[in-house]
Amino acid sequence: MRKIFTFFFMSMFLMIGTAVAQSDGATSFELVDVTPADSALVTTVYNIRLQFNKEVTATLPEGGIDVVNNDTKEVVKITRIYEDEWMDKSCVIFQFEQIVVPGKDGEGEELRDQYIETPGEYTYTIPAGCIKSVDGDEFAARTFTFTVVGTFAVESYSPQSTELLDKIQLTFAEEITDVKFPNSGLYLVDYYWTPVVGIKNDVTISDDKKTVTLELEEPLTVPGQYSLDLYQGVFVSKSGISAYSSLMFNIIDTRPSYSLNYEDGEKVEQLGNLEITFKNVKEVKLVEGAESVVAYLPGGGEATGTATLADGKITVSFSQAFTEEGIYTFAIPAGMFTMDGVPNEARELNVTLFTFTVTPLEVVSVTPQVGVVDTLSRIVIEFNQEVTLTYDENWQQISREIALTCGDKVYTLTYNSMSNLSNKIEYLVNAQWTGYEYESTPITEAGTYTLNLADVIVDHAAEDYVDEWGYPNKMWHEKGKHCEGTYTWTIGDGNAIKVVAPEAGEQVIYDLLGRRIEKITGAGIYIVNGKKVVIK
Repeated sequence: MRKIFTFFFMSMFLMIGTAVAQSDGATSFELVDVTPADSALVTTVYNIRLQFNKEVTATLPEGGIDVVNNDTKEVVKITRIYEDEWMDKSCVIFQFEQIVVPGKDGEGEELRDQYIETPGEYTYTIPAGCIKSVDGDEFAARTFTFTVVGTFAVESYSPQSTELLDKIQLTFAEEITDVKFPNSGLYLVDYYWTPVVGIKNDVTISDDKKTVTLELEEPLTVPGQYSLDLYQGVFVSKSGISAYSSLMFNIIDTRPSYSLNYEDGEKVEQLGNLEITFKNVKEVKLVEGAESVVAYLPGGGEATGTATLADGKITVSFSQAFTEEGIYTFAIPAGMFTMDGVPNEARELNVTLFTFTVTPLEVVSVTPQVGVVDTLSRIVIEFNQEVTLTYDENWQQISREIALTCGDKVYTLTYNSMSNLSNKIEYLVNAQWTGYEYESTPITEAGTYTLNLADVIVDHAAEDYVDEWGYPNKMWHEKGKHCEGTYTWTIGDGNAIKVVAPEAGEQVIYDLLGRRIEKITGAGIYIVNGKKVVIK
């Protein structure tokens, strides 16, 4: 019995010792993550990042590490390791060889970090022993690949405005071969970027491969505005991956409701009758004997209004004019009227009356200046006061995209939301989202390009005034203001002179701005209105 006990005790001791030895620093040295991911599709690679489960040290072999484009045989070398005392010690960031480029304004030379953007499949091998853990373990030799591709955008999507949203259809110009949902999934978010409802991972692709249908995990019916962020690479085609897109959806409120001709908290120059209009209501009735609207005046008095119903709209008029500056509170009593037989709920409206002078909205300048230009990539419109883009009833920016025309050709100008909106609006030509900013596609083709400012719709007029607390403030007014005028730019084809049909027996020559040329004095030099013009 004693021998049996001794054997059992020794066996347990050996088992416990082995377990302790395995748990004490015996965790295997492993790669946790690599960016770009192995076999990933990417558009640009600025560096290569490896994350391990232990702290590491890294060195580069003599001559660096070759990153080879298997299609073109182009080689980009890894020659540097990024170092930062605050960086995670279990992370290694390899950087590419720097290249020499001309300095600013052509002065001297400077080094610029190289990055990879040429399409193709790339391969690189991390040599054995290049990376070691804090315990002395070596990372074995390993080969990685990634493929650099182009991007394409969502052509259109629907529905953008609906009463019930359960499916979303996306249309592309290219055939979709694969859909790659991010690990975190896709979600519709509300105005505060709070996830509201998820998108199912199962998608339907049309027979022509150009339409993808996403299905919501549950129908969305709560009125409001929602957005869906489609991250880069969610959709894959034979030639590339989808660019980042943010799609907006508006759930229409179909419930019976009423609205007023003033907004709560609004500041106005003139204050008159109160008008009550209705939405999603078939029949409106004033309740006989019910209380009417009471207006509480800035000076402490009050006025009772008289309500009349005509053409489905209630007008509340008052016997006195509202001229005293200050806050007016209109109290609409409950049960004053019915909407399809349902009594209204009580509501209060606060309107502040201030007097101010409206300054007409004017365009101060347009950049580039009207005339002959080498290229068109961005157009900046400057006003004489602060402006903001106008939204429609579905909270879509009305003039986010406008047209630049050249004969039958139409080019899209997109509002650059990355710019600071004040008294200037910046539009980009055929803009694409690059992942961190919008980038335009410049127009270089010869022709005459025209912008109609009537397409630009803004809210404007930041008038200075002193508010009820004695602080200076600004008053916005004239919502949905249409601008006026057209602007024209000409891109030359290397010859800024054109000959028009003979007039009264003599040859008439004009430049591309339509100015009559009095005399040509040399190559690219001519006289207009007595002044010399030099074509650059």
